[in-house]
This record gives sequence, C-alpha cells and structure tokens, in this order.
Amino acid sequence: MAFRTPKPGPGQWAHAEQNGQITQVAGDYVRYEPGAGPLPPAPLGLPDAPEVLFGRDAAARELLGALDDGSGSSAPVVVVAGLAGVGKTALAATIAHRAVAAGWFGDRVFSLPLRGYASDGGLTGPGAVQELLRLFGVRDADMPPSPEGRLALYRARLAAYARAGERVLVVADDAGSVAQVRDLVPAWGGHRLLVTSRHRLVAPGFPARLVGLDELAAGPAARLLAGALRSTWPGDPRPEREAAALAGIADHCGRLPLALTVAGALLAGDPGLAAAELAGQLEQARTRLETLTFDDGDVPLGVRAAFDLSYRRLPEDQARIFRLLTVNPGPDCPTVYAALLTGEAEGLRRKLAALVRASLLTEQPLGSGRWRMHDLVRLYAVERGEECVQRDGREAVIDAFLARLVSDTRRSQQALGVDGPQATGPDLPSLEEALHLLDTERATLIAAVGFAVERGRSAAAVELAKLLAPYLQLYWHAQDGIVVARQMLAVARQGGSRERVGAALYNLGLVLVEAYQVEEAAARLTEALGVFRENALGMGAAKALNLLGSVYRMAHSFEEARGAFEEALELFRELRIPHGEATALVGFADVLEQLGRTDEAIDAYRKSVALMQAIGDEHREASGLDHLGSALWRAGHREESVAVWERALTSLRKMGNRTREAWVLNGIAGSLLEDGQPDEALVRVERAHALFTQAGDRHGEGAALVILGRLRLSAGRATEALEAHERACGLLAGTGDRANEAVALRALARTFAALDRPAEAAEAFDRAAELFAAVGDSTAAMRARQKAGRIRRAAPGPRP
Repeated sequence: MAFRTPKPGPGQWAHAEQNGQITQVAGDYVRYEPGAGPLPPAPLGLPDAPEVLFGRDAAARELLGALDDGSGSSAPVVVVAGLAGVGKTALAATIAHRAVAAGWFGDRVFSLPLRGYASDGGLTGPGAVQELLRLFGVRDADMPPSPEGRLALYRARLAAYARAGERVLVVADDAGSVAQVRDLVPAWGGHRLLVTSRHRLVAPGFPARLVGLDELAAGPAARLLAGALRSTWPGDPRPEREAAALAGIADHCGRLPLALTVAGALLAGDPGLAAAELAGQLEQARTRLETLTFDDGDVPLGVRAAFDLSYRRLPEDQARIFRLLTVNPGPDCPTVYAALLTGEAEGLRRKLAALVRASLLTEQPLGSGRWRMHDLVRLYAVERGEECVQRDGREAVIDAFLARLVSDTRRSQQALGVDGPQATGPDLPSLEEALHLLDTERATLIAAVGFAVERGRSAAAVELAKLLAPYLQLYWHAQDGIVVARQMLAVARQGGSRERVGAALYNLGLVLVEAYQVEEAAARLTEALGVFRENALGMGAAKALNLLGSVYRMAHSFEEARGAFEEALELFRELRIPHGEATALVGFADVLEQLGRTDEAIDAYRKSVALMQAIGDEHREASGLDHLGSALWRAGHREESVAVWERALTSLRKMGNRTREAWVLNGIAGSLLEDGQPDEALVRVERAHALFTQAGDRHGEGAALVILGRLRLSAGRATEALEAHERACGLLAGTGDRANEAVALRALARTFAALDRPAEAAEAFDRAAELFAAVGDSTAAMRARQKAGRIRRAAPGPRP
C-alpha cells in the first residue's frame, strides 16, 4: 500500500456555510453543521524539540527504525521509559519532528499529554481516546456518548486513514500506566503509538517495544551543560575557562538531563557565578537536591519535585523497601542484603522488579541480583527514609546491617588467612567464596566504615576497618586503604587514647607507602614514632621504624634505611614478635643488596621466609619468596631462583591473589629479558598484563606494558613498542610510583630514538632524569641527562 499526503482533487472540495467547520479525514473533507463545537486543534501540535540532542544517538536510531517501518513487521507501540528527568519527552519530540520532516506520516501526527503522574492521575484511558478524537476533528456534539462508542469511532478513524494509505503517529507523553494507553493501540501495523513513561509499561496483550533511557555519558552531559550556557550567553567564557568544573557539576548531577538543565539555568541566571563555586555547593550530598532547584517566582523546577511524583505512586510496601535500601551505603545492594534490610524474603524480587519498572531502581547486570539506584534518586530515598525513621525501624536496621558486615568480613578474613593462619570449618566460607565476597562487596564495605562513623557507630567502624586492613593491603587495594585509614585517624583524634592515635597514624602511613605517597607517609610515620616513644610502646615503635626504613629505601637513602631496619629488628627480637621480625627482614635484605652485601641479603630473605612459614602466614611468605627469587637470580643462582618463584606463584594462585601473582610474573619477565631470554619473558609478561587488565590495576598494567614495549622494540617492531610505552607512561603517571614512571619514560625515549625522532627522545630522557632525581636515584638521573645531551648534540642543526 502506498502512503501519501492527501491533496484535494476533482470532486473533493466542500464548502462551509455560515459558521460551519471543515476537517480532513483520510483524504476526504467532511462537512459539519455550524455551531456544533469548537474548532478542532491543528495537527502537528508537537512540543518543541531541543536544538541539539546530546548523547542519544543510539536511542534515536532505534526509535527512528521503529517508526520508519510501515510494513507492519514492527510493534505498533514504542514505549520510551526511564527515570524522571532523563529526557524521554525531549527524545520523543525530536524523533517525531524528524519523522514529520521525512514525510513518513504526512500531517497525521498528534501529540497527547497524559499527565499520568499528576495527583489526579491525569487522563483516563477513555479520556485519552476522547482527546484524540478531538484532535482528529470530531466535534463535541458529534462525540458518541459512551466510552465504547468513542473507542469504536477512534478505531474506525484509524482504519479510514489506513485504507487511504495514510500512516498516523500518536505521541502519548507521560503515561502512568498501561491502562492510559491500551485503547490507543492501533490495529493496523503501519500506524505508530509512541509513548513516554517513567514506568516500563509491560502487560499481557500490550504489544509494546521498550526503549530504556539511562543517564548520559560523561562527555554528552558536559556538552549539554556547556550548550545551555552558550545558548543563553553566546560569549560566556565559563565553558572554556572552567571545563573541569562543569564536568564536576555534570557528575554531581548524576548526568541526569533534568538536573543538568537546572544547573545550567542556575549558571545562566547568574553570569558571575563561577562554575567551581556551584560544583562546590553540589559536593554536599545532603543539600544537593535543594541546590538543584530553580525558583523563578512561579513554580520551582527541580529534581526533588520530579521524584515526588514517582514516589507517591508507590504502594506502601514498595515505598518502604525503596527507603530502607539506602541503609546500604554502597553503590549497589545484593538481594541477600536487601532481604536483611527490609525484613522481606518471600516475594522480595517481585517487589524489587516493580521498583525497576518504576525506573527507581536498576538491576545491573541483568540477572545478577544486584540492585542500584541513580545517585540523585538515592539522595531522595535517604530524605524519605529519614522522614520515616520510627515507622521503618531504621536505627535497628542500621545496627543489624553493620553487624552483618562485620560478621561477614571476619569470617572471610579467617578463611583467607590474611591476619593469621588460614582457618576452615563448617561455619566459614571457602577461600574462593571469601575472596568473592570481599571483592564484590569491597565498595560497600569501604563506604560502610564512613557511614558507621557518621551514624555514631564508631565501635562498628573501628572493628570493620581493622578487619578490612590486611585484605586491602595484601590484595593491593591501597587507595581504599587510604580512605579507611584517614577515617580511623579522624575518629582516634576526636576521642581516642594516644595509643590509638599512634596506631591510626601508623596504619595510614602503611597504606600511603603502598600507594607510593612517600612524603606524607614519612610525616605520618614520624609522628607515630614520636607517640609510641613518648608512651613507651615498644611494638608500635618497632613497626613505625620498619615502615620508615621502607620510606628511606624508596628515597634511595640506604644508610638511613639500614639504621631504621636494624633498630626495628632489635625491638622485634627483644619483644619476641616473630611476625614483625620477618616483615622487617625483607626490607633490611633489600637494603643490604643495594649496598652490595648480596650474601647477607639472601640470608636475611631466607630467614624471613622461614619465620613466615613457621607462623603460617602464607601471604607474606609468598611475598618473601618473590624477593628471595629475585635476589637469587641477580646473584646468578638461576635454577634455585626459578624454583623459589614457582613456590611463590603456586601459593598465590592457591589464595586467589591474582594481582600479586601478576607482579611476580612481571618481575620474572623483566629478569628473563635482561638475561636475553625474550621468548620466555614474553610468556610471563603477557600473562601478567592479562591479569592486571582483568583486575583493573592501571599501575600493574603500566609496568607490564614497559616490558612488552621493550620486547617489541627488540623484535624490530618499533611502532608497536611506541604504542605500548606511551600507554605505559599514561597509566603510571597517575599512580604516584615515580620510580616506575621514570623507567617507562626512559623506555619511551629509547623507542623515540629508534624511530629517529631525536627531539622527542631527548625530551623523554629529560623527564625521566627529573623523576629519577626526585626518587633519589642520582646515577640513573645522570645517565638519562647524558643520553639527552648526546642526542641533541648528534641531531643535525638548522640548514643555512
């Protein structure tokens, strides 16, 4: 069937007498008697579309594809669903305008606001049919008196359009339920019903195709905000001058278009307001929803008001679940914790799924049983929860949840053996289960420490932090460790004993060393050492001295490091603390090796491994074996070195410590490369790189890419080497590990030189020299500067 825009031909003209009115249906003109009703609205009563649709290319293509197909093979109904303020109406209006421009529906495009979330429920299903009939040109006097009659007439009109080869597009905006739009579904597949709703409208016999909208990606969100400023003030300097602050505002808005629009209006309405100032205001989570309100003296526009409409539609049992899920401070909540928080088990998933359909919750990934709220929705749910503290029993729920987290973490820690011998038993998880729980719930556990502090549960916070610390250290989660340690230091300073303050300073210094933040680590550890000595706390002093030895070693101050390690060892032995002695021996051995005392270093490593083995600390025994293997290799004891490394790898694989396994493999690869065994090195470093990538460890990935690049360069693949080394430099630049960053820059410089790019090679050598000097490696710094100088002298000068 061909589709055409009707044009009156011979015999198709009608004449309106007196005050009569004429409207067109399916290419014919129908004459009405004068005075029978109001003039029908003109077609194409679409709301304005935004000038630019940011970040919706994929959804726009999907919608256009659904509307373009006039063969009837696609579903006649398309529902654009998503959270309040996510941009459903803007997308639907844009697509409808594009469909009109393409000529797919002629002038048969009708827009119907349903107001499904208004307090009165908006239009009913029969009311929606009646409004569409008015848009079709049916006068009130000619309207059938019953809902059934009006529905029959609506369907007859759609059928008439179809017989005439005319497609119809109905845009039904803001539907609150399937009941509002079920009667609007066209029988003929060439017509289209485009619906927007906060709910995912799914029901038996309702043939809808769902297009879900989520928040924008970071780039489009920032562009939307900048575009709002430029459209109001074309010369506004803030988009260029404060791009980073605008990106921060977009993040605080959760990249939700409504919130971005409000933020843009706040900035546009106050041209002197710095974007950084608004970003600072939005950092305060408790006042963020209030900040995201624009009041022009009429009806305030804001995110909270939009969420109110969705929340008021919830049945009380779903509203209670919605409120209590926010007791979990993490980014998402597994079903098992949701059951604990809500006290519901039977039928819980069905109720959670109802919140998903209301766009107040998502399951990510699908089928995972992990439930997530948009950041702004979460803040809104917290507000509602604080209004219902007594009704929901919120304080008791908080206590029960924190107790469960402490219990789960303690049992997992025992199963992993991160703070003592590994334990097994019917009440404990397996090692794999324990590691899975800690890895999966790590973000929640970290957030729970701060949450417990905020809610006045400092005892629970301290206990949870204490249990998490060894896991975070041994499984290389240094940044999380820093967050927890800073919170515990604040708690200790507020009301703890001097001993607690010293312990908190030491714990913070420990994780700062792990994160290569050497300057602050030195300051915290020096303060801790002073506290311990003032209070005659020998064990604390020994631990602080041990870590200070590591700080001096990282700064290449080897004599100071040796002194600190020797004093720590003396105290540990005097106090008969073999675990502390074994830990200090590793650092002491490394310093001895740097001072050229190789045999003594190997002996110290062996003693450390033996002590850890006797204690039953497999994690730190594996670390000692790695160091021993490296020392043996450098001393020429290749066969024993390989055997020791294999012991370390076997232990780490058994404990599921993939990140430390990757570091051992990377170290082995580097040793093999230096020894002229590139094929063997490649096998190890590729495995290390894969493990680092899987773990999301940018630091380790950068270190592995340095070796991969060197291998590619030695194989004559300089272009691939350059790609690897540039990527490595980018990754390592954000880690604080200036020593490895310097090594990466040196490798990059050599690659530039091999590609006959002398200026870039010299610059990279200079940057490497600066970093080597900063970490105290004066020899490497001098050599890098010499390389840069030789390259510049050898480079041809400008031609006369």
